[in-house]
Amino acid sequence: MGRLNLHYNDGGSAPDGVGLLISILIRYPEVCSVRYQQPDHALTFRFTVAGSNQGEKFRDTLREALRAYHRIEGYPMRICEIELKLESGVALVTVTRDVESMNEREIGLIVDLVRDITQSIIYDETEIPEEEQAFQEEVIGQILQSFRDCRLEKGFIAVREEGRVLVYNS
Repeated sequence: MGRLNLHYNDGGSAPDGVGLLISILIRYPEVCSVRYQQPDHALTFRFTVAGSNQGEKFRDTLREALRAYHRIEGYPMRICEIELKLESGVALVTVTRDVESMNEREIGLIVDLVRDITQSIIYDETEIPEEEQAFQEEVIGQILQSFRDCRLEKGFIAVREEGRVLVYNS
């Protein structure tokens, strides 16, 4: 299985964490941005949901589902924060999770839960071939595995903009 070899314009290599953010956005078009928070060694996923009917029940359902998943997996979560913010008729759903206890299956679970619970997620309708989805899931799993014990020197955010993925220092 190949790895993503990412380089800056000046020729330097981008850290694995940047490849992780890119792979997450490629694989899951429902995620509008993903941020690596360096001090907490955590990932923050942001989703946009139409309407404002989301509330505490949504937060509680998502949090309980993640707790149940981690009881089954046997890994305690250090950080599990779920926030809802209403802006101009849409809800911004933010899920923050620690990298140490996260795996690629959980990322898929978070995306599926947000999509299924809200039933009105706004996302980029990009068709991704199944073999590309499988490749990106493998890349995500490999990078998460190697990324658990090492922290990046700074934070990064990857966002979707007009069909492209852009990465910035945060």
